Amino acid sequence: MTVPMISIIIPVYNGSNYLKDAIDSAIEQTYENKEIIVVNDGSTDHGQTEGICLAYGNKIRYFHKENGGVASALNLGIANMRGEYFTWLAHDDYFYKDALEKQILALRQCGDKTKIVHGNYDLLSVSSGAVTSVRQEYAYTVGQLTNSVFPIVIGTLHACALLIHKSHFAKVGLFDEKLPLTQDHDLMFRIFRGQQTVFLPEVLLCSRLHMESGKVTNTSFAQSCAELYYYFFRQLSLQEIQMMFSSPRASYHRIACIMKARADVPEVSEVLQYMSDLPNEEYGQQRNFLINHLREVSGRFSRRLCIFGAGFHGRILQHELASRDIHVECFCDNDPDKHNIMLAGLPCVSLAALEEDKQNWLVIIAVDAYAAIEEQLKKAGFPYVITKQSIDNLVLACPPHFFCDRF
Repeated sequence: MTVPMISIIIPVYNGSNYLKDAIDSAIEQTYENKEIIVVNDGSTDHGQTEGICLAYGNKIRYFHKENGGVASALNLGIANMRGEYFTWLAHDDYFYKDALEKQILALRQCGDKTKIVHGNYDLLSVSSGAVTSVRQEYAYTVGQLTNSVFPIVIGTLHACALLIHKSHFAKVGLFDEKLPLTQDHDLMFRIFRGQQTVFLPEVLLCSRLHMESGKVTNTSFAQSCAELYYYFFRQLSLQEIQMMFSSPRASYHRIACIMKARADVPEVSEVLQYMSDLPNEEYGQQRNFLINHLREVSGRFSRRLCIFGAGFHGRILQHELASRDIHVECFCDNDPDKHNIMLAGLPCVSLAALEEDKQNWLVIIAVDAYAAIEEQLKKAGFPYVITKQSIDNLVLACPPHFFCDRF
């Protein structure tokens, strides 16, 4: 394998807050044969974004276009890339210095230059400064993570932790410009489907979580995600699901949970009906595995269960456990507006209320960026704390007993 060129494409709209960090991280890559394409998607910040880009001179290739969304900016970058490989860097994220070098090395070792390489990432909470390392191989097997669209359906894939050979665009097309919020997972689904990919157990980039993100500010995001998962359901055959998941019923249940927790679209009933028509699966043994694990991490004692995080992931976890006859007593959340109210059929309490009996609680953190909460609970003296990620594979292996309609 020669030393192929990698095209790093950075789409940006009003990104003067973080753009310089992204460009600098691309320039400072230890892998030398690269080009950096920055596409300004019609920023309206009085030239601040453009000024940052122009200051780099010939270190980057700069394009300016009318505003058309992230997908259109990425497609413009792809149309102008000179590299053999594509990687995308969001303007508010940044690569670690050896990210590209590690990905190319993984390609050389696998012997197939067209393989898709994807890896781990850090999540940086801008509000707290805490960094959570998302190590996917701790929650799932490498066999699962490299099996077709498994990491996309489960939601562990980060679209900027990918290296994609340009030949894949010729096969499946580019980003869908009609999808302003889910264009990344739509394209990755099309590219990954039916492929045996290469998972790299290395942290490649840092992704910022902040209140200016489109996922937070755009009110259509939840609806778009629900529609995306309905698309997954309609596209994937039962045979494909069986090749990726040990329990097909659990996989369809997860899709229904995500759809309902996001937007409660009417198509949820279609997914559930399909799930209920499937043959019954072994329930008791897999449930026992899950129950025994929860006891093991609770000092071999049946503790009271609390889910920390009454948001999207918390509601899904509560629903998943209830559907397997595992009782959760309450939510806990740092948001005082959620305290002393019922959410998804459960009371939400403050951390102070939990502290009165902390020796008898098993607290399951149900957020993506869990590092700050983990530290908070540790300082508060809670002895039994785990994350939803640590039990997710056990949950997915256990078919649901019923569908508990409490969101």
